[in-house]
Amino acid sequence: MPKIVDKKEKRSRILETAIKVFAQKGVNNTKIADIAQAAGIGKGTVYEYYHSKEEIISDSFRHFMESMSGVIGRRLLHLRDPVDKLLAYFAAWGEIVDSEAMSYIEVVLDFWAEGLRQEKTAMTINLAEMYAEYRATVKSLLDECVSAGRIRPVDTQITASILLGTMDGLLVQWIADRDVFDIKLAIELLPKIFIAGMEGHG
Repeated sequence: MPKIVDKKEKRSRILETAIKVFAQKGVNNTKIADIAQAAGIGKGTVYEYYHSKEEIISDSFRHFMESMSGVIGRRLLHLRDPVDKLLAYFAAWGEIVDSEAMSYIEVVLDFWAEGLRQEKTAMTINLAEMYAEYRATVKSLLDECVSAGRIRPVDTQITASILLGTMDGLLVQWIADRDVFDIKLAIELLPKIFIAGMEGHG
């Protein structure tokens, strides 16, 4: 009886292996043969699921970001207080960077660089779409805080961009020197500093 192949599981395995190889060798230096070898499969098998390295890059990035979104979703699931939600959103990112998943943090920067290098018409990694999604989430949380009178009225679109940009800056500093500060605490402290300066309508 022929062996039944779980194509979804095999595709997921290729993606997870690709992320590890990208982290070790860099996106540009990785070949499909490297991914196949690390996954313990033939190069031809990889081509059954992906036609090019660009497709693997795009899907790997999406796979990685979806796993990150799962952590955030679990943190926010049962919360009702808007400030608690905002704090939990950033606490989730603190959890992510403190987890084994962020041993691949360099590959995320590689993905960002890859996205910025590409022509927008041929972009396999849509950074604008990614940031739009994150910005919309943070903006919505800020809107809830303003509506509940928990923080003073602000331009929530710009404020969301500032908060996300600050978090990105913290990550870059931490990658450059991981001993300079505790990244998890820094990310969790970020919204607390903002809220402390924006509480109430005074």
